[in-house]
Amino acid sequence: MDRDRIEYRTSTLVATPSPTGSEHAAIDLVASWISPKADEVDQWITPMAELQKDPAYPGIEVERNEVPVIAARAVGSRPGPVVVLTGHVDVVPIGDPDTWSVDPGGELRGSTLFGRGACDMKAGVVACVEVFNLIADGPRDFAGEVCLVVVSGEEDGGCGTLAAIRRGWVGDAVIVAEPSSGPEGPQIVAAHGGALTFTIRVAGRGAHAAKRRDGESALDHFITVYGALRRIENELNDAETNPLMTELGLPYPTTVGIVRGGEWASNVMDHLEADIRVGVALGETIPQAEARFARTLSEAIAGDRWLDAHPPSVVRTGAAFGSSSVNPDTHLVQTLGDAAEAASGTRPRVVGASYGCDMALWINEANAVAAVYGPGDVATAHAPDERVDLDEVTRVAEVLTEAIRRFTS
Repeated sequence: MDRDRIEYRTSTLVATPSPTGSEHAAIDLVASWISPKADEVDQWITPMAELQKDPAYPGIEVERNEVPVIAARAVGSRPGPVVVLTGHVDVVPIGDPDTWSVDPGGELRGSTLFGRGACDMKAGVVACVEVFNLIADGPRDFAGEVCLVVVSGEEDGGCGTLAAIRRGWVGDAVIVAEPSSGPEGPQIVAAHGGALTFTIRVAGRGAHAAKRRDGESALDHFITVYGALRRIENELNDAETNPLMTELGLPYPTTVGIVRGGEWASNVMDHLEADIRVGVALGETIPQAEARFARTLSEAIAGDRWLDAHPPSVVRTGAAFGSSSVNPDTHLVQTLGDAAEAASGTRPRVVGASYGCDMALWINEANAVAAVYGPGDVATAHAPDERVDLDEVTRVAEVLTEAIRRFTS
């Protein structure tokens, strides 16, 4: 692996703005890096109107009209499995720039690259490109095919990956290079939760602040709802038995991300809206999780005088991330472990993750075996001073190369 090229490409990709909904420049950049020796390069744009008709449409977090994707393949000399390397170029907003101690557009300190998207997951994309090009440029004495699929819209729930799958870019085994590092380096994620977003609207009754008891504060009633959300969260997590997920402690968190309410400080708040994120458990489909949440919330607030008479409005909004898992003993997971152990001398742990990602779409919609293995610690993703160790990016690329060699031998 060319360490200097990995540094240059990761830095350049991080410096290329690609917030969800505006990824064209980043996709074009990745396309310019793909080896001309690839047997096929396919760059296209899927209209959102087309995806919105799909039964598996995951929703969006930002308004957008289209989804750009770039894919390529290198074909071996004999029949065999199709292995897909994949990642996304879209990133979340930087948030308050004053909370960053470095340039969110990219800053290199030693071997650490800081910047929005460095960890989630432009470093993983570069590792995939490097591995694919090494294979495409080399001898084709392997079985099957190796594909590279780089998408947009992952932070929207996976609309780019859905577009790729529907276009026919599928495989037998898929490695998603999302950040998976732990204290001892990259781990193999074999199970992950999903997430749904809802907007809950709670009604109150306005009154002059001086006559507070004549009104009904929507905030007070939301506090009741919030307590119910916490009980539902506990019940969902307590019911989980998969050891990869229970080890996380809180595999399916419930988070209230935005609260809006009231119009005047001297009024009793007559309405409140909250945008929340709730978990999708292993084994649940998106519709099952949605129905389960609506039912359990209704049951949890039953008996409250005001809420019985004025039930909260609950509407699913934004993106939907499915959950998925594979058997840790499956050939893909074991091959990744063997390759990492051969490269580093240490066998990576097989773990679960509480975040949603495109692994679910590859399993549920493409009928592939999939796992996550990539550079970076997800704890720094979506956060100020997001970062990745470029030496780790290089090691991940080496491991992925060895894994594909073993998988296609």
